[in-house]
Amino acid sequence: MSVESIPVKHGTIVAGREMPEFSRIGVEPITGACGAEISGVDLSKPLSDEVLREVMTAFEHFLVIMFRDQDITVEQHKAFSRIFGELTELPQAPTYAGHADMQEVRREAHEPVSVVPFTKFHTDSPFLPRPPLCMVMRALEAPKYGGDTAFANMYLAYEELSEGLKETLSRLKVVYSGKDIWCQNAKLDKDKQLRLREGHSFTEDQLESVHPAVRTHPRTGRKAVYVTGAYFKGFEGWSMDDSRSLLDYLAHMPHKLQYQCRIRWKKDTVIVWDNRFLQHCGIHDYQDERRHLIRTTIIGERPI
Repeated sequence: MSVESIPVKHGTIVAGREMPEFSRIGVEPITGACGAEISGVDLSKPLSDEVLREVMTAFEHFLVIMFRDQDITVEQHKAFSRIFGELTELPQAPTYAGHADMQEVRREAHEPVSVVPFTKFHTDSPFLPRPPLCMVMRALEAPKYGGDTAFANMYLAYEELSEGLKETLSRLKVVYSGKDIWCQNAKLDKDKQLRLREGHSFTEDQLESVHPAVRTHPRTGRKAVYVTGAYFKGFEGWSMDDSRSLLDYLAHMPHKLQYQCRIRWKKDTVIVWDNRFLQHCGIHDYQDERRHLIRTTIIGERPI
């Protein structure tokens, strides 16, 4: 593959910070908020130390990075994923082809949108003691049109809050729980049920956690809003009514276009997104077509 670097003037601000320099890989920002397309990398082969450093720099800066035309095996997918950390299972997400450490997001052509969990902006599995650091996802099959995934940079959302609200959020903790998702799902009509993993080895204690409402990057110290409606049970010490009012305001923030980018899926597109500082949303604006994505999940640190 040829490396095509986009010329960027020194001091250009993208994703809220000055654009890093890249010489080993091509990096083209998708929007001014987040996301970059990477060229000059073949994920079926081991990455050199120099290329790896630039890939990790792009990941940290842009939060979601995309690689096109990556015809890789499951084991190559896992090998690339381990660059970012240790693979982990998820209790609720359906597994792929007998691989406990690989999940699938699948909607058949005849199925309703409801089979896919969380079609609103969210962060994945915040109820875990150590929620995912990132996901590495590849498209096996994508609709001809539609089926994008949208991402929102929650650093930018935090940085635009008033100082008063930043101070309030700095003192808040959020209770997240995944304990009742299976019971709730079973109560729904069959044609409205989510596709969930049927069994897992997680304990009850591992399905509920309390995390800060503002999350801090362990290396850079940059802060982001870490409040999502998925698995939300309330702010610690607050009533549900009070919690819901603040949640409704914060849940609107990822919908602001100035924080967003969108990934258009094509077969063999691979993306890596930072689950800690982004929120994401699958867009189900297609009909009568199959959308099949597979992914690995990398365990993260305990939120601080």
